[in-house]
Amino acid sequence: MNYITCTLFVLVLFPACQQRDRNTANEEASQKAELIQVNLRKQVRINNENMAWESREFRESWDLSKTAFIITDMWDEHWCESATRRVAELAPKMNETIKAAREKEVTIIHAPSGTMDFYTDTPQRKAAMAVAHHAAPEAFPINDWCYLDPDQEEALPIDDSDGGCDQPCSNGEPCIEREAWSRQTPEIEIAAMDFISDQGQEIFNIIQSREIENIVVMGVHLNMCVLGRPFAIRQMANLNKNVVLMRDMTDTMYNPEMPPYVDHFKGTDLVVEHVEKYWAPTMLSTDFTETPPFRFAAEKAKE
Repeated sequence: MNYITCTLFVLVLFPACQQRDRNTANEEASQKAELIQVNLRKQVRINNENMAWESREFRESWDLSKTAFIITDMWDEHWCESATRRVAELAPKMNETIKAAREKEVTIIHAPSGTMDFYTDTPQRKAAMAVAHHAAPEAFPINDWCYLDPDQEEALPIDDSDGGCDQPCSNGEPCIEREAWSRQTPEIEIAAMDFISDQGQEIFNIIQSREIENIVVMGVHLNMCVLGRPFAIRQMANLNKNVVLMRDMTDTMYNPEMPPYVDHFKGTDLVVEHVEKYWAPTMLSTDFTETPPFRFAAEKAKE
């Protein structure tokens, strides 16, 4: 092989080697990314004439480093005492789920709305405020409440116009609506690497800066804050994010004395189905904890 032939051989071979090196590096990076298989459920319309729907289950593979949990309004106290009790019952299981996700390097965002003064000096609050600004789509109302959208969804399947408190307060009188909360329930740990925010723009900044692809929303209450907050399900769906509701990590404000006159937990199930029809698929905590899903004691007692 003469000098010219040898030189041409090297020039041809070198780019091919570079390409193989890049492919190998991409494969290694993909192998290093920790993945999780999640089981999702949605409602699919199968008949437009009679508005029939069918439940469908499917699986997705998620990169855990590009996944975030948003914990919505798990306050220390609610104006409705029965709601406060259910949050207290749910919180330990939610904490286990969050801990399991955190150990898998999932981004954890605590969003107890209206309590940021309590967290002013915490590093997790400062960290959320320090993330570089990422512009939302032009004219997008990134910090606004997302009300029921008649162009996207039917009316909610439960009537919560009375506030949704399902039991009287301890004095025997109806509970009075007020801002009873001051912080997130202490039953849910806020770790050093977590974020705290109740601002749509700040949470959007976190999601964009970390290239988050999968957003799991949990907390209370599904028919109100979990759907409507500027960082919650409707907002993330409107931003075309892969948003999912963790359906065993939520509750509703629903009084069975209001339409459709079903028990409280059936009312929650109906709102879950509403979310699955119009906004997002749902999942269970089991995919992260490998333990049975959470159920309220009163719900199990009814069976």
